[in-house]
Amino acid sequence: MGLSEREQQLLDDMERRLYQSEADVLKASGSPAKLNMRSLVLGILVILAGIGVLLAGVGLQMLWLGLIGFAMMLGGTLLAFSKREEHIEDTPFSRSSQHQATADRETLTDRMNRRWDERMGGDR
Repeated sequence: MGLSEREQQLLDDMERRLYQSEADVLKASGSPAKLNMRSLVLGILVILAGIGVLLAGVGLQMLWLGLIGFAMMLGGTLLAFSKREEHIEDTPFSRSSQHQATADRETLTDRMNRRWDERMGGDR
């Protein structure tokens, strides 16, 4: 059973809105954070120091020294792969205070629902 012209038009309209909302979500998610080179180099140095401490603990047969070396290696790995934080200055022209207050309290789902309602004209 085929769709009537009206049903086909509604289906096309819904599909178009879905693609627009997907594009908005992708734009809102932004670009992925980049690795911080300073943290990467410092993390690698801490990992190398941790390997040295671990080997010293094994060579001296000191379990506690080996555990400290392992913890250093783990911390260095976490430091090396930490992402860069982008600091954006809040100027009066960047966002209105009302929008900023609601954006700070809203969850992702609430924000998406609000944006959907705004996009659909608030008829909901």
